[in-house]
Amino acid sequence: MSKPALDLTQPAPKPQSLEEAQQLIELLWQLLADLSRRQSELEEQLATTSENSSQPPSQDSPKQRAERLSKKPSGRMKGAQAGHEKYERALLDESEVDRIERYYPPSHCACGGQVVMDGYRRHQVFDVPEVRYHVVEHRCYQGRCAACKARQNAALPDDVPRGQMGPGLIAWISLLNSQYHLSLRQIESLLAEQWQLTFSLGAISEAQAPVVGWLPPVYQQIGDQVRSAGLAHTQRAQAPMKPVISVARVAIGCGR
Repeated sequence: MSKPALDLTQPAPKPQSLEEAQQLIELLWQLLADLSRRQSELEEQLATTSENSSQPPSQDSPKQRAERLSKKPSGRMKGAQAGHEKYERALLDESEVDRIERYYPPSHCACGGQVVMDGYRRHQVFDVPEVRYHVVEHRCYQGRCAACKARQNAALPDDVPRGQMGPGLIAWISLLNSQYHLSLRQIESLLAEQWQLTFSLGAISEAQAPVVGWLPPVYQQIGDQVRSAGLAHTQRAQAPMKPVISVARVAIGCGR
């Protein structure tokens, strides 16, 4: 017997048999499940605000904006509150420090007594190193056969870039352009100011072309790891995810 159609514009159907009644129950149950799922999705969307998600404040509803503006100030000062747990950056182990500077107090006290050392206080300062580009010159020698006078020219190995930019610099340019949304002119200025590298806008633009060919092996590796990993949990994302191409470009810059 065919499955009864559900037309909500008509009066409720009257099953003629137990089988039709069971089919109608299953149809109504499926409809109820779909409505319940849709209701949950709508309630979740209505409860999403700029305060509990990555949604920008401009996308809040008028009611949510009014509730946000009507909140009374707590009366507390901004920043850390009295009695909160103090957080400090952990000191690195001595083996991880690049250089140690030692400072000593005067050998004698103002009273004339000799000062005996019994300890020291550690203070670490983090800084970025001086950045300078790395240049490798590749020389392809040539010669002539002493017997037949034919010219013999050396060729660049396959892993040597044919252009003037290495894979690390190309990956860095792609990262600045895609992930951090710097324009080509901003990248040109940054290369000149930070690394004293001068490349034209055309060269910077063309340098990103090889990245397309580098990505498939990285995509394949990421896919293999994801497929082989056990599923711990899933989470629905409210905000659009960042393109994986940026992650892939970071991996290329570090791995080549």
